[in-house]
Amino acid sequence: MKMASVVNDKGEMNFATVSEFVDNATDAGMSVYGHTLAWHSQQPVKWLNSLLADKPAPIPEGGANACIVYDCGDAGANPWDKQAHYKLPIPMEKGKTYVVKARVKADNGGDFGLWPIWDASPNRDQWGGSADVSYQASYPITSSFSDLEWTFEAPFPIDKLQFVFGKIGGKVYIDDLSCKEKGSDAEMVKNGSFDEDSMDGWGNNWNGPSFSIEGQAAGPATFFVSLINNGDMEGDEASNFAKKENAGTTVYEITDGVGKNGSRGVKIASNGGQPDAWESQFWIVSNEVLHIGDKIHVAFDYRADGGCAGTNVDTQAHFGPGEYQHWACAGTVSFSNEWQTYDKIFTVDASMAKQDDKGMKSIAFNMSPNAADGTYYIDNVVLEIEKSGDGIPLTPEERKDTLTWAMEKWIAGMMEACDEGVYALQHGTPDNTTDFFWQDADKLGDLDYVRTAVRLARQYGPEDIKLFINDYNLESDWDQNNKLKSLIAWIKRWEADGVTKIDGIGSQMHISCYANPTTQASKKAAIENMLKLMASSGKLCRISELDMGYVDADGNSVKTVDMTEEIIPVNQQWGICQWCATDAPADSGWRKGEPVGLWDSNYYRKHTYAGFADGLAGK
Repeated sequence: MKMASVVNDKGEMNFATVSEFVDNATDAGMSVYGHTLAWHSQQPVKWLNSLLADKPAPIPEGGANACIVYDCGDAGANPWDKQAHYKLPIPMEKGKTYVVKARVKADNGGDFGLWPIWDASPNRDQWGGSADVSYQASYPITSSFSDLEWTFEAPFPIDKLQFVFGKIGGKVYIDDLSCKEKGSDAEMVKNGSFDEDSMDGWGNNWNGPSFSIEGQAAGPATFFVSLINNGDMEGDEASNFAKKENAGTTVYEITDGVGKNGSRGVKIASNGGQPDAWESQFWIVSNEVLHIGDKIHVAFDYRADGGCAGTNVDTQAHFGPGEYQHWACAGTVSFSNEWQTYDKIFTVDASMAKQDDKGMKSIAFNMSPNAADGTYYIDNVVLEIEKSGDGIPLTPEERKDTLTWAMEKWIAGMMEACDEGVYALQHGTPDNTTDFFWQDADKLGDLDYVRTAVRLARQYGPEDIKLFINDYNLESDWDQNNKLKSLIAWIKRWEADGVTKIDGIGSQMHISCYANPTTQASKKAAIENMLKLMASSGKLCRISELDMGYVDADGNSVKTVDMTEEIIPVNQQWGICQWCATDAPADSGWRKGEPVGLWDSNYYRKHTYAGFADGLAGK
């Protein structure tokens, strides 16, 4: 019953063994104590982690980019076992310096190198000397595109760019191939970005992999990743916010009702008339160190009142709060009485990061430019850093929603597998040609056949119509009323769409009275339990059909012609005496407080009176 035993690495869930185990335990009169539903151990880790994988980079406007793809099959033992080449239309000139660039990735990663050659050399097939091959560097590549570059002086008239990747298995992708003489803008490669379908110039070696042009998402995507927690201030965490108090000039708190639209927000009370604007400060603190060149996005909603309204608050670059780096950072914030939104993107420079020997971690806001006392309010804070990659990480909200979905799928399946008595609905079989099952999978299905019937009945029926689910054997004692329990469970499923409404449950009680006292007691208990279950469902309860036969002590149904009401022959019947006319009082000496009379204690005639009278009349 552990998650890893039920859910495989693809997220497929098989509860068959769980259901069989629960059924066997139930049949044996045993109860089952289930295993943990959410634990750190024995989970389908591969599947759960796959749910949190980066989203694919968006396809750019104008369609997907393309690249040339080499299908390598299994990895080889040597770098030269798998090669690709591009034949230059015009060869490189000996002694000149050239720059070759390419964007490359591989499904399984590995080493990717460049060995330019002189294919027209008379010694081309001898491979005996370095005069025919210019061995350039190999670079490790991953499943994300890497920008590779080789700068070299041509030792001979190079006419072919030979790429080697023999130890890589799977597919290798090459895009944006460029070859230029250093200092020149003249491109020597045709269709290096594969904007056209032509593969002219491309080939492979004698045992090389097959290749084709395939569409790919264009390059690394850029996206912003959050650097703080609780930016919306709806929680209590304040690890990414800080304050400075000089002689009580700043009071800062996250509290209810002060944010935009009455939500939680930051409230900063500031005394006026301070000698310098930085006498009181408020910080937004990053979870990671920021470096030169990092592109940062900061945004928040803000307003002020009292002496703080109408002030201009400058920002500074700090490492930790109070560790000053530079007087200018994210610009100036102009506060007023009305809510506004501040939104700015800036790049960390050498002044902010102290030549990057330390970096930068926080933005300080100088909260003391006000001449009089007042209050600042800040809400919905965003601090993000731009990243790039072939995929886009899920946001915290997306990660939470995804894992909630996975947990719900798992727990719902386990609860259903362990739910004794949720019977499958009856369906048709190939040899059944006399019945029509609306609920068959190739018709309306288990859910929609009831939902549709209810919807149409309410659409075409009177406004006050009452709709019942009517069924038989709900009083069954052989399965502890499991059919009724199943029906109640199905009603919950049918109503789970939030639209379908079933008003009541109707019981078709085609029952018998049993001469065997043990059997009769079991049947009676099941009928009573049926009524309790129907009542606990909260639905209207109706005995929609009722008839009762008689079964003798041997288990045989008795026919009408064999039935008699004369348990005692007439010539032996000598009378009946009702002991108590009324119910016994609470202080009675005989069966005190019990309903033993034909009348109640106030002499109102009870239902038992009618039954007693009918019996005497032979009805």
